[in-house]
Amino acid sequence: MTAQSPERREYDVGVQSFTYREFDVPGMCDALTDTGVSAVELCHEHVRPSDGDDDVDAVRETLAGADLDVCGYGVVAFGGDGPPVRETLSLVDRLGADYCSLEFPPDDTPTRERLLSEAAEFDVRLAVHNHGPGATYETVDDVAAVLDAAGDPRLGACVDTGHYFRSGGDPETVLSRLGDGVLALHLKDFLDEDTEAVPGEGQLDVPGLVETLTAKTSLSQPLVIEYEADPDDPTPAVTRAAEAVRDALR
Repeated sequence: MTAQSPERREYDVGVQSFTYREFDVPGMCDALTDTGVSAVELCHEHVRPSDGDDDVDAVRETLAGADLDVCGYGVVAFGGDGPPVRETLSLVDRLGADYCSLEFPPDDTPTRERLLSEAAEFDVRLAVHNHGPGATYETVDDVAAVLDAAGDPRLGACVDTGHYFRSGGDPETVLSRLGDGVLALHLKDFLDEDTEAVPGEGQLDVPGLVETLTAKTSLSQPLVIEYEADPDDPTPAVTRAAEAVRDALR
């Protein structure tokens, strides 16, 4: 009797707001109309931990008015001279987001424990982000080691597909290795180490990625498009990437 493949999971499509770093929040919302994007992972370009409640509420209300959910916030570099943990995770909570994508020095146990303690209080999850060659987290081994050391399901991974390509990795292998530790995903693509591509138009096999996510992980968050090229007009690329995800889900 042949084992059946798991039913392909449905995913919403999100965008990392750094993609729209040259836009304010209302401008980003206008640009995302008719792209197929339904969620945003916000970054410091659009809202910061130091912002008052009125400003944070205005961001949330503007996004909600455009039918855009806030799925996460990041990518934040904690430790050393990085931002304060409590204020940042409080912002994640105020935004109604589910997770914070982040990095911290892997041997900085006090910062890790502070992050986990505050994350439990605010009921948010922490997703370690890989940043490519020479970064704090370059390979899947780097990420897996810090997750294993913590041993806490609240700490997982934000898999950036493009940066794994840049480091010589294969995102599908990474997803299989990290399994249920995958808490978030940045849909990013490169032709080579230095040349960014629209997700799905470089090395990234979007249908294969979706199949691996379904088979090997329990990810429930949106697939977050991050496209750093063309900051003055990223919408055509975001639209094409969102369509690639929709095609993969059909």
